[in-house]
Amino acid sequence: MPASHSLTAQRLAHQVKADCLEPHQQPTDRRFKTACDFYQRYMLKHPYLSDFHCYTELLHAALLEGDPTVISFCPQPFQLWIRKKRYTPDCYIQSEAQPRRVVELRPDGKMAEDQALLLVAYFQQYRMMFEVVSNESILARETEALNWLEIVRILYHASTFITTEHERWVLEALSTDSPSTLGDLIDSGDRERTYLLEIALFRLLHRGQIRAVLTDSPLDFDTEISL
Repeated sequence: MPASHSLTAQRLAHQVKADCLEPHQQPTDRRFKTACDFYQRYMLKHPYLSDFHCYTELLHAALLEGDPTVISFCPQPFQLWIRKKRYTPDCYIQSEAQPRRVVELRPDGKMAEDQALLLVAYFQQYRMMFEVVSNESILARETEALNWLEIVRILYHASTFITTEHERWVLEALSTDSPSTLGDLIDSGDRERTYLLEIALFRLLHRGQIRAVLTDSPLDFDTEISL
């Protein structure tokens, strides 16, 4: 990078301040919970009660859960000051073999250009990428996101169950008959009997070891599953 560009980036970055860049969900003010479209969920890749300030943020988190390259994420991760004005990004994301990302969700993916430039320069100092993602791109994947929310809900409540042998069985079954449907592996008439198989299947799916068609329709016994 030319020296002049480096100096410009430094001047931009110095207009942003933060006490700490260790991602930690910032508390949501009680009044703001009432004012915004507020959601709370227990997730897996952010293993705490997660706050989302709009429906799109919730769907975005669900899609991160479904991305096996994403290791963890944190909603409302930092409190920053941009030219002395307080600002909290929507999400921090850590992925395999990729730079850490700080994401802001906005209609049409538009953010004030001067503010975005400051944030890009600031986070570059710490080897992070700042990006603005459009609400529309997330809402276009609503069905997929809602399916992942259901899978995460099921897995969260099944966290104490051991399914090592059941996971092996699912992988072996799919190796000889793939693709299959969820109903081929889970008994819809006796889900209690095949409950651990269901949990095993969803754990494999969450880890990216198997695949499912989750984009077209709600999760059901006709959902296609494959290796």
